[in-house]
Amino acid sequence: MLRTLVLFFVTLLALPAAAQEEYRFGGDAYIAGDNVTLSGDAVDDAFVVGNTVVLSAPIEGSAHVGGRSVSISASVGQSLYAAGMNVNVSAAIGGDAQLLGDTVLVTDAIGGDLRVAAQRAEITAPVGDSALIAAEHVLLTEAIAGDLSLSTKSVSFGENARVDGTLYIYADDPEGIVVPEHVVPADRIERHDADAFDASADPDGGATQDTSGTGLTSWIGGKISSILVLTAMAALLAALAPEFLMALRVRTLESPVRALWMGFLTISALAGSLFLFALTGVGILLVPASIVLAALLGIAGFVIGTYVLGVGLLGVMSRPLPETLAERAIAALVGAVAITVLAMVPIIGWIASLGVAVAGAGALIIRWFAPGFFTEVR
Repeated sequence: MLRTLVLFFVTLLALPAAAQEEYRFGGDAYIAGDNVTLSGDAVDDAFVVGNTVVLSAPIEGSAHVGGRSVSISASVGQSLYAAGMNVNVSAAIGGDAQLLGDTVLVTDAIGGDLRVAAQRAEITAPVGDSALIAAEHVLLTEAIAGDLSLSTKSVSFGENARVDGTLYIYADDPEGIVVPEHVVPADRIERHDADAFDASADPDGGATQDTSGTGLTSWIGGKISSILVLTAMAALLAALAPEFLMALRVRTLESPVRALWMGFLTISALAGSLFLFALTGVGILLVPASIVLAALLGIAGFVIGTYVLGVGLLGVMSRPLPETLAERAIAALVGAVAITVLAMVPIIGWIASLGVAVAGAGALIIRWFAPGFFTEVR
């Protein structure tokens, strides 16, 4: 639900612009404002944010919508991504639908998978594939063609409610959830504790977390893979630009607090700029670029910080500065292992990992732009 979450955070400011700004390029519509309505001829894809949002024009492609109140009253040919306090889908969706809100209402058919996260969810239309619903209170009155995963405190079923696949129930008291026989026979119901629910799972096949030995093996393999990838990235950077990376290391160790501060300011500015871009209307076109730049700077900072950490640890062990490619690769490996292990420490691990990334990004910004008064670049 990454795309939905991004839309949700964009709409926290509610876009208090007085007028609706609308731009159309290549058949796509980009709209921002206070009370926003997409009407008229059909468009390909739609990107819409506002306080109240109404989509009343057909969308042949996908729709990306965010607002405090979101209403989808025209058909969407492919996928729908919508987030808001209240989300009302009263038109057919040809593909998948991912919906996030306090109250989510679906009153027309969903052609593909349905994924919902809400306080209250009412699904009163058929779903053409599987569904994953996480809500405290759920109402289901029509058929689910595939599997249904429910994480809930209470659920009500209508007379026409039916699950053609398997019903997976996740609750504090899973046995207390009563399911009528006409919805799904008892042999196609799996009940699990609420803690076993995995919100990121594919709607098809249940949403139970994998806690088996295979899962542990996969977890260990994932950690090893991430170490190797991080090592390769840091070693490649050290091989391509050894002098530049050495200068970054010196900068970071000379003034770590300044590096942290500059990295924090720059990443915050890039990430926060998406709100200002959205407020201007036309700037909504730059929101993806802002997100990408912030992510790239964070990744670059993490790679640089990992290498600097590895060189520092080797220095503590009285090892000389790396000069050959093999020595730089060893430094990268030491840093990658150290940061991976450090990240697993409860509470402080993620803070330390974030600090490494921010410091590395700050050193990069200082080296490139030398921000500050009377600052010289060496």
